Amino acid sequence: MQELQAGPQSPPDIRAPAGPWLRMLAVFWMLGFSYLFYTAELPNASTGEHTLTRADVAQVLWSDLSWLSPFSYPKNEIPSGWEYFGQRLPHLGTAVLLWTAAWLIGRVLTSRLLDGISLLRSEQFVIEAAAGMSAFTLWVLSIGVCGLVGESGHTLLLLGPAFVCAVWLMIERIRRSSVASERPVGSVVPRYLLIPVLLIGIPFLLHLILGAASPPFDFDVREYHLQGPKEWFLAGRISELRHNVYTSFPFLSEMVSLAAMQVRGEWFLGALSGKMTLAGFQILSILASYAIATRWFNRSAGVIAATAVLSTPWIIRISVIAYAEGAITLYLTATVMVALLAGQTQNLLRRLRLVGVAGFLAGSGMAAKYPGLLTIIIPVGLFLAWRTIQMGSGDSRSRTTFIRTAAVYVAGTLIAMGPWMLKNVIAEGNPVYPLAWSVFGADDWSPEMEAKWQAGHSAPDHDVSGIARHIASIAVDSDWQSGILFALAVPALVLLFRNRQLRSIGMMLVWLIGTWWAFTHRIDRFWIPLIPLLSVAAGTLWQAGTGRVWHGILLGVIVVGGAFNYGLARTDLIGRHAGLTDLEELSKAVVRPDLQYLNNVLKSDARVLMVGEAEVFDAQFPLIYNTVFDDSIFELWTSAAESGVVAARQPLRPAAEILAKLRGDGVTHVFVNWAEILRYRKTYGYTEYVYPARFQQLVEAGVLGERSVPGVGELSPEDQELVRSWPGGAQLIHENLADLYVLYRVR
Repeated sequence: MQELQAGPQSPPDIRAPAGPWLRMLAVFWMLGFSYLFYTAELPNASTGEHTLTRADVAQVLWSDLSWLSPFSYPKNEIPSGWEYFGQRLPHLGTAVLLWTAAWLIGRVLTSRLLDGISLLRSEQFVIEAAAGMSAFTLWVLSIGVCGLVGESGHTLLLLGPAFVCAVWLMIERIRRSSVASERPVGSVVPRYLLIPVLLIGIPFLLHLILGAASPPFDFDVREYHLQGPKEWFLAGRISELRHNVYTSFPFLSEMVSLAAMQVRGEWFLGALSGKMTLAGFQILSILASYAIATRWFNRSAGVIAATAVLSTPWIIRISVIAYAEGAITLYLTATVMVALLAGQTQNLLRRLRLVGVAGFLAGSGMAAKYPGLLTIIIPVGLFLAWRTIQMGSGDSRSRTTFIRTAAVYVAGTLIAMGPWMLKNVIAEGNPVYPLAWSVFGADDWSPEMEAKWQAGHSAPDHDVSGIARHIASIAVDSDWQSGILFALAVPALVLLFRNRQLRSIGMMLVWLIGTWWAFTHRIDRFWIPLIPLLSVAAGTLWQAGTGRVWHGILLGVIVVGGAFNYGLARTDLIGRHAGLTDLEELSKAVVRPDLQYLNNVLKSDARVLMVGEAEVFDAQFPLIYNTVFDDSIFELWTSAAESGVVAARQPLRPAAEILAKLRGDGVTHVFVNWAEILRYRKTYGYTEYVYPARFQQLVEAGVLGERSVPGVGELSPEDQELVRSWPGGAQLIHENLADLYVLYRVR
């Protein structure tokens, strides 16, 4: 096996050995798949009364090509225009500052590890920025636990490690051999490919950046992705939030948001700056996919791979919403990139250093989200173990080498993930709380809570006859999938299967789809990390033929897919994209009407106990709440908790005790979200202790005053029947409307 040297190399001949008949079948696949894809129904955008297909979307886009203009963001209800672009600059500046800090840290941390290893500039930058951001978030965690964040915290302390690294780099004036120019990897990108992909890529990149400043509108983001950092910022300390179990997850992405709040000195503007910073994970994923395809194939493959990632609507949607999938996608792609390098490096010391970097990046993926254990750490570890065995075959020291490689990899993962596990061990006695409760237990978890959690977060079934349908839900049926990926990746994996790196990527894709099917509740965003690796595979298909006809067909798939995806990504189907709207007005418009009402009417000394409500990021008043997977605070405070009595039949505590508890915790109001309680009872389940008659009893007992109704809504006949089945539920329904949001004042 040829070692990776520090100088230029020519890529291996990767053209498909298959004859023209197989390439003809590939063309039929591309055309047939494209037909199925663009005529498929969009399940999330369709309703029972109206089915929307991609063909319908294409017809709308074709009838009004202004959808494709990157300089026009018409929003009739909110002022929009380039005069509002300046509102984005502080958020963009914060993002650049934080990523620069991360890069400086990563450059210093990896400089010795990458010494003597030939890297593309793109590879080196991805490694340094990704590793640096992981290390930076561990620093944010450390100072947060020490109570050095929030309004009383200091930005200088937050950025201190980056300043130290910058000074160190300036003094040493490092010019290492690892900073090599990009290797020639075959012919340059032909102009007939480069121009179309630039015309696609540049507007997409602008759209991604503008979307990253969108005010948060997604439930999960407003429940914990941003709510957790908000609470810690206001408290000035990272501590366990027992009312929000999700904040016990490893929170790499959320530390980025907390850091942005620290820099901006305010939680809401900091959240928008944090969302802009999180968009950097998508940009680095694009660069990593380019690097993989360029190193192992050529620049044409790299350019196509990068374009395929950037033009996938899910990538824009991640930035608009700020899901944690952005971070885990980057760390999966970067880990695979480094693991492929390690798998080709003969020099043991250099290979071990690369394995250590891969372990740290893999652990960082788990630090972004628990599934990283299944989707990154385990499969990459198996790949490195397999390559170590292959490369050590016949060596008398192969066993020692295998053990050293495994130890280095595990050590790297623990450096990145260990602090998050230690935090949970101290708080709950469970390193992966709330997971693995049957193994580690937890101080505030119970069999009932575990059963509810498993019911809400496990695969609904394991019927193998449904696997094809579920794969179709990834390849075709997702509203935000790209028609480029599977159209090109599948024939590439067949035609170029003899290429070792592409085979490894294909095996990784099979693993990712398999674990998504077997171990998750199959939410479509859980397979987002597939996108860059699928894009790498798609990019390699360019090499399966050399004729203009072959390249013209591929270019047609790319251009059609890119144009359609860009048009779809500019509609509301992608989410509430800010575009160039007035951010101040849009920030008000995305707040739910009931919370707007509470923000407007509550006085500065108010404190609200929220019942059935956890989507509280937009609340501008002090509150107490719990998620559906935590103990009901309302029940804990008001129930007599008699032994052997089911929740629905529990009596209330004496009124004086309840009133004393509410007043002792400063609660002035109780807010009940019956719409959420109804949703929970139809899905995850919700404590039967809470029902309308319970609050009427508190009114009659003199604990609560008369109610007001900040919001009403329509219910289906089935939902009305369910609500009426609750004790006192009939009082909520008035003809076709129901009192879904109810506010009580504490007497």
